[in-house]
Amino acid sequence: MGKNWGKWNRKRKVEERTAKVDKKDRRDKGNGNGGGSYNVVPNSNAKFEAYYSLVGLHNSRYDTDSQQFVPCTSDEEKHAERELFMATVSDILPASFRVDRSLDPTIQNTVLEELQQFVGKEIELEVELPRRSAAFGGMKNLLAKPTKCTNDNDVEHPNNEDATTTTTVDDEVPTIVKKTIAPAKPIPFISCNNKILGFQLSVDKRTLRRNKSLEPLHTWLKIQTDCGHVTRQETVSMIPPVVLDVKEGMSVLDMCAAPGSKTCQLLEVVGGLPHHSGKDEYGNLVHAVEPTGYVVANDSDTKRAYMLVTQLRRMNSPSVFVTSCDGRFFPILDDKSVRGTDKEGVFDRVLCDVPCSGDGTMRKNPGIWKHWNQLGSLALHPLQLEIALRGARLTHVGGYLVYSTCSMNPMENESVVAALLRIADGALVLEDPRGRMDGLLARPGWSTWRVLRESSSRTRRARKDLKKKHNAKMQARRKEWEEKEMTGENPAEEQMEDKEEEEMFEISPYDTVPYCPPATWDEDALVERTKSLGFVEYGSYDDVEPEWQQRVRASCFPPTEEEAKTFQLHKCLRSLPQV
Repeated sequence: MGKNWGKWNRKRKVEERTAKVDKKDRRDKGNGNGGGSYNVVPNSNAKFEAYYSLVGLHNSRYDTDSQQFVPCTSDEEKHAERELFMATVSDILPASFRVDRSLDPTIQNTVLEELQQFVGKEIELEVELPRRSAAFGGMKNLLAKPTKCTNDNDVEHPNNEDATTTTTVDDEVPTIVKKTIAPAKPIPFISCNNKILGFQLSVDKRTLRRNKSLEPLHTWLKIQTDCGHVTRQETVSMIPPVVLDVKEGMSVLDMCAAPGSKTCQLLEVVGGLPHHSGKDEYGNLVHAVEPTGYVVANDSDTKRAYMLVTQLRRMNSPSVFVTSCDGRFFPILDDKSVRGTDKEGVFDRVLCDVPCSGDGTMRKNPGIWKHWNQLGSLALHPLQLEIALRGARLTHVGGYLVYSTCSMNPMENESVVAALLRIADGALVLEDPRGRMDGLLARPGWSTWRVLRESSSRTRRARKDLKKKHNAKMQARRKEWEEKEMTGENPAEEQMEDKEEEEMFEISPYDTVPYCPPATWDEDALVERTKSLGFVEYGSYDDVEPEWQQRVRASCFPPTEEEAKTFQLHKCLRSLPQV
């Protein structure tokens, strides 16, 4: 083992050294000035925007007067909602954290008092603008030069698979600017005993880590995190455990637990010591010496399960049990004699934060702009449904099951919930948690949606395959094939197939960088855009071609009018970045 380890270690060092040299060479290559020319992926994807414009992502807005979400009634309102959405997803992702609710009250008060000294007031920062980049919130954000588009016909350049923008800026003198950031914003629904324990900063985690003015706060957060007093977690990630409404002494299953922030949030509630466990023979209160509730944290990936153990170790709680198995086949541990009765089930609460396409996380995963496609959501749909079905089977009668994703796609959200309710046939009821979520702004779920798929000839892989067909090696093989065709050795039908495939892959005039929004939000205009970009829409499952029925399943389609009245999918929570 020692020899193999040494060999692998030397090989790894060589690879790292080579990667560093290559990275330095790419950084030093410029346009003749030795300074800093590099490729930037712009925050734009024509298919992404055209798809979500058609399915209705921008069809509702928040009315500040009524403090409710209302439908957009004009093109101007839809356009303004889209602009707000795009501005938000192009902005920074604010860093957020929460204080452990299971802490001793004295320690908890001390942590909150120290926190107010750092983030309870405005902070003035000196920010050095990143060289070879533009100023944007004190972080390195590389902005592409926009393309002017006024209507559907004003298209300056078509998009291609590797559409990038080259930015070159003189970096001889660093620029220092002063910026005032607002105090930390409290998160109202993260509270305990009338104390708000969740906070959201006005800077991203990169600025928090690198800015010298914020070094005392960053050091304090690291210390408190290592002690288990504070957990750094995204605001939207705190929502599912609160919706689950766990109580002390409950049994909880987290089916897809890694990396563990939600598990820690659940463990703080169920893993705490109860105030008392009963009375002794003399009538005196007997205090508990160990928690009565527990959390089973499961993840199918062994490596992620190890990361989960590392995250949970700082909690130092005996109330957590880590497992690693496929959530679709998590063992059913109840007695067979209770199956079919009101005692059926294993856990009081089950959280299904299932694997998803993650297209709602583009602020921290900018690669989504380049790699997004609709086929990924369709492929994940059956997996998500199977995990949710197993979670429902493991939930006690009268318990709660929470299904959540990081995606905005109805194929991964409402369609899965509707299929789950349809299969349960009355055994599951959708509950609206808004009444106990103070300060949370969430849009209602959709009761109907469109079902689309991308054409197989318009996917990113198809583009790569088409490029390979035109490289030098393939051109030589094609020439050889044409010579054999002249002698009659090869049939001419195959060549016709290639020509048809190339004709099918015509670049859409709407496939531009950046994407040009429609001048009108008329339904026919939006449908024409999606068709031009290679989408195929189905009105029902009967319209799906046989070769696509394994990908576009019957459960992907919206419920009927009668089912929609029964399911009440408007009770679902849709949390979008701009609200």
